[in-house]
Amino acid sequence: MRGLDVGMKVLVTGATGYIGAHVVKALNRVGVKPDCIDIDIENRNNIDQYCNKLLEYDVTEKLWHEHYDVIIHLAGLVQVGESMTKPTQYYETNLMGTINVLRHFQCEHFIFASTAGCFDPISPYAKSKLAAEDVIRQLAKNHTIFRFFNVAGNNGEFRQLGPSTHLIRVAAEVAAGKRDKMVVFGNDYLTQDGTCIRDYVHVMDLADAIVSATLDKTPDNDGYQCIGSNRTFTNLQVLDIMKNVSGKDFAVEFGPRRLGDPAELTVESTSKYVNVKHTIEDMCRSAYEMELK
Repeated sequence: MRGLDVGMKVLVTGATGYIGAHVVKALNRVGVKPDCIDIDIENRNNIDQYCNKLLEYDVTEKLWHEHYDVIIHLAGLVQVGESMTKPTQYYETNLMGTINVLRHFQCEHFIFASTAGCFDPISPYAKSKLAAEDVIRQLAKNHTIFRFFNVAGNNGEFRQLGPSTHLIRVAAEVAAGKRDKMVVFGNDYLTQDGTCIRDYVHVMDLADAIVSATLDKTPDNDGYQCIGSNRTFTNLQVLDIMKNVSGKDFAVEFGPRRLGDPAELTVESTSKYVNVKHTIEDMCRSAYEMELK
């Protein structure tokens, strides 16, 4: 990647989280230290050396006013299951928080972290992201909407925070001996082995794609772009890969379907900014090694 233009101002929301931290470090690698905000700057990934300033703000509350060349809006709530029981909280953060950011900050290019769940919006999580996409198209001067598929792996420095809900992270905890067994939600879907099918993308590949869009200076201003790997796996296939890379043959049980989970989410057309460098094995291995730490 080439370096950013001197004086280019970038703001990253949700900057100390799992994806945010990887994005901030990737930006720093190409020559920019962005301004960063997050709701919790104590219990976080440490990004101090990679950012210009780190401020504690809730995106749903009063912000300051400033102009940026690019805003990368990653702040949001992301747990499908939780959204089924706390829908109001998800609409407040993911929809109203996005509106609040757009009304306080001016920018030339608004980059938004949406979700592949918008293709089949069953959960309030997906619905709140889909609604946020609509307001971005109306309020943002220029925008690029990225729909993330299942993000996994790490760079060895930053980790996923909060409760473990994603398949690869939970499987890594089981392989590392932190859980007694792996529970798969549903084995009666109309798929090859009865479990859900997903496309997985390494968080470092995702971060690089966002940086490439920032550098390109040509906002999409259209529908959306997909960040995935164009390779799909069932839940059981992912667990077999985790067993292979960890060398641990852990127990797997089946539970009822989780509310809000569609049977299949696959990439229809990968964004031009995606350059897949990491495999599903890389994702599982780095997740496992992080749990061993």
